[in-house]
Amino acid sequence: MSKELLIKILESIITIVVSYLVYRLLYKSIAKTFEVAGKELRMKNTVRVFLATFTVVISLMVILNIWKINLVPYLTAFGITGFVVGLAFQEPLSNFISGILVLLTGKLREGDVVDVDGTSGVVEVINYNHTILRMFDGKKILIPNKQVWNGKITHFWPGPVRRLSMKISVSYDSDLSKVLELLQKCVEEEPLVEKEGVSNFVVFSGFADSSIDFEVLYWIKRENYFEAQHALAQRIKRTFDENGISIPFPQMDVHIEGRN
Repeated sequence: MSKELLIKILESIITIVVSYLVYRLLYKSIAKTFEVAGKELRMKNTVRVFLATFTVVISLMVILNIWKINLVPYLTAFGITGFVVGLAFQEPLSNFISGILVLLTGKLREGDVVDVDGTSGVVEVINYNHTILRMFDGKKILIPNKQVWNGKITHFWPGPVRRLSMKISVSYDSDLSKVLELLQKCVEEEPLVEKEGVSNFVVFSGFADSSIDFEVLYWIKRENYFEAQHALAQRIKRTFDENGISIPFPQMDVHIEGRN
């Protein structure tokens, strides 16, 4: 093995190592910048993907230069074959550009709880070709970025709090004024229900077959999503029991007419 060949191999290895170190340094610098600014770097996985791509492309160009490889003749010889391949890559290229647009516009971010054209889950990472959603049952769904960009997206948590609804039914012999007062009191006294900057209220829903229905509309923080619902339901049931308010079950009155 010639000395020149050994030098090229060594330079290539050094390029790969330096590229990896640059990738690590860039990512840590970005993370540190967000930390100093007092903000959270929410798109960690996506940033890693694009930084890795950037460093790989740069290192590949350097390695090609080390080995004196000129790609122009190969690209020129590609000719009609390149046109065919270009058509084949039309959809991936469209997904790639759509992914860039999704990132630049902030349409989706890692950690967002969203519904994309009927598919709900948490955004795990936005890759070149697709966005990965982790569904609530643990499954992972890969959605093409073109569909994400063009599709209808519902953000379940656009802010730190979200309003929920709880249907409450009471029997027809209940004192409605007292029911409204007790429900409002439960909402006001529950510590996991948000009070600042939002409006929690109780509204009449309707006269059902076996009950009079009310709807409790209240706001909670994302981290208290399940706990707040459980706590409020338990508080309402306990308060109703203490005040003699019954929650009815479906029932039917049957009238039998006698025949002579």
